[in-house]
Amino acid sequence: MITIKNTNIFKKSLEAISGNIQEANIRFKDDGIYIKAIDKTQILLIDFCMPKSCFESYVVDPSLVGINLSEFNNMVSRSFEKDKIKLEIKENFLDIYLLGPIQRRFNLQFIDLNDEEIRIPEIKFDAQVKMSAYLFKEILKDASIVSSTITFKVINGNFVIESEGEKGKIQTEVCKAQMKSKKQLAVKFSLSFLKNITKTIDNDVELVLKFSEDAPLYLEYNLDKDVKLNYYLSSMLI
Repeated sequence: MITIKNTNIFKKSLEAISGNIQEANIRFKDDGIYIKAIDKTQILLIDFCMPKSCFESYVVDPSLVGINLSEFNNMVSRSFEKDKIKLEIKENFLDIYLLGPIQRRFNLQFIDLNDEEIRIPEIKFDAQVKMSAYLFKEILKDASIVSSTITFKVINGNFVIESEGEKGKIQTEVCKAQMKSKKQLAVKFSLSFLKNITKTIDNDVELVLKFSEDAPLYLEYNLDKDVKLNYYLSSMLI
């Protein structure tokens, strides 16, 4: 039986993941819950861990279960603000208890998925940027006015974001970003994927972006001091 200490963080994590990945294997290990999954288009990879320290109680046999994350999120999202959430792994399903003014139990059937663990290769990135989620989301809104793609550039040590389409072009120099870069760069990404990744992120959160030519974009942020979400988004041809 697993009892979740911070239900808000758990709900936010599940909302963010299920907004991008509908089905995935969840690995319940001795030291916490792990999710590594690729979306159906093979464009986005999510790497998530919620360590044992985040739970009020964590007693499980190590196991791997296939879950419909959208349905899981729908059930967990029905919890009240001060509810306790408990999870119990059964042979063919997951019991989800929402315990508060009323006590509810949802039953979520497991699904058969490829049980091979996704391995993430080590990538040497040429640029790293730290900036607020609020500013990044506003830049994405600007870019969506003119195009469906966005290009990250490093120009003379400055982080520049461009978007260009039939309607016009927009260029934004991110003055308040903390940036480290080894060289000039230009890398293009899908705007719709980036908007979907960031839509659930609180505005005051700091994002870390890492990129190189011919490599996926790495985006990470912390939901809590012990809980971090990592995304790998495939780049596009310029």
